[in-house]
Amino acid sequence: MNAIECCGAYVPRYRIDASEFTEAWGAFQARGVSEKAVAESDEDAVTMAVEAIERALATSEYSRDDVDTLAIGTTTPPVDEGDVAAQVAEISGLRRSVELSTHTQSTRAGTAALTAAVESGSSLSIAVAADCPIGAPDGAIDHAAGAGAVALLIAEDGPVSIEESASYAHEFPGTRFRQRGQTNVESYDATAFERDAYTSVVAGAVDALDHTGAALAPTAPDGSMPYRAGRAVGGEMDVYEQTSSLGDTGAASSLFSLLAAWQDGEDDVVVVGYGDGASANAFRLAGSISVEMTRETTSITYDEYLRKRGHVVSDTGGVN
Repeated sequence: MNAIECCGAYVPRYRIDASEFTEAWGAFQARGVSEKAVAESDEDAVTMAVEAIERALATSEYSRDDVDTLAIGTTTPPVDEGDVAAQVAEISGLRRSVELSTHTQSTRAGTAALTAAVESGSSLSIAVAADCPIGAPDGAIDHAAGAGAVALLIAEDGPVSIEESASYAHEFPGTRFRQRGQTNVESYDATAFERDAYTSVVAGAVDALDHTGAALAPTAPDGSMPYRAGRAVGGEMDVYEQTSSLGDTGAASSLFSLLAAWQDGEDDVVVVGYGDGASANAFRLAGSISVEMTRETTSITYDEYLRKRGHVVSDTGGVN
């Protein structure tokens, strides 16, 4: 199969501490999350994807003119209809002949984009996942919701080889969804049902692989669920996530988990993209890449958070 030649990540600089939510609502409903990244009001999946691609290309031996395929995964495209991959390609300066695909409607979209990039047959492909989910201000989904993007360059050779992949699907309706035309992600808050969906589908994708890696890097809707999945696959894999410090990055979550594993020196990692509904893609990766994610951050208050997220709107329709 193909290899990952390099990668890049982008995380907004704004951070909000869990204590801000506790002060505002009397409780913080995102399990295992201590703080999270917050997108600026003018940041979205497109702008974050572009930033991640720029960082990946800056460390690559290839140039943007060498890219044949671009696959983007996001649950928060800035438009309901319109080719956001074309926007990302144009802003990133890719060739007009680049093959494009957009994957959405599921937090599995990040690994779905990786699947498309790997299976494209191109000599150089980019898979990028970018997301900034949003929920009702008083709910667990919004309390956990973060923001960020990860881009992977897929080539014939690279420090990380893609050893095998597998998929798994089992219907669990109502675990997490967003109605057409709506902004907020919702769920029925059936906690035991949601946990069963997540752990059984993630474990099913891992079990579908021929070999189990040493580390598990799954989609992490909060800072607790990934460790439940780790126990579901036998408890022998080290589990990694970054939701505890970045929040739920949606389609990019599993790739951020992968970066956490690499930063800890893991070189035999199973990355699992999970999407409620429910389905999962699993990849076993051999090798690692050093990724620079350090940047200056700025802490914000809950009032500032509401404005940046668009929860507070003026009478004229603009964000205050």
